[in-house]
Amino acid sequence: MLNKFSEVSLGEMVKLLAAKLHQEEVALPFKNQKPWHMLFYALKSQQVGSDKPHFLDDLVFDWDAPYPRCEELSEFLNALHVTANVSAHNPHFDVISVNDADADRWLAGIGDMDTSSSSFLQHATNLARLKFCSALG
Repeated sequence: MLNKFSEVSLGEMVKLLAAKLHQEEVALPFKNQKPWHMLFYALKSQQVGSDKPHFLDDLVFDWDAPYPRCEELSEFLNALHVTANVSAHNPHFDVISVNDADADRWLAGIGDMDTSSSSFLQHATNLARLKFCSALG
């Protein structure tokens, strides 16, 4: 249950996005995590209202890679796979998938979000869809 969306954590945000994109049948990149990093870098950089989650301000991106990369995000994505919350049923771990029960559990309570929080989540989902679809072709 999300009481105050601006206080959502990185992990909760990743799970919400993964669940929403799962419902839309959008493939979630895993081996190439660049689209995830570019998504969160864009969300951090944008000025999109007061319901922007506070954790975005604290994310640290380094430029040791050819794109901005956040170690905390990589660790969370890998932890999701290791804890079996997402699976990679493809031989090269190119994409991950979320099972329906987890997606439903992760999305429980978003119907109670206020309009601006819901708007931010939809904005983030739309941006993720664009970045993920273009990266996976």
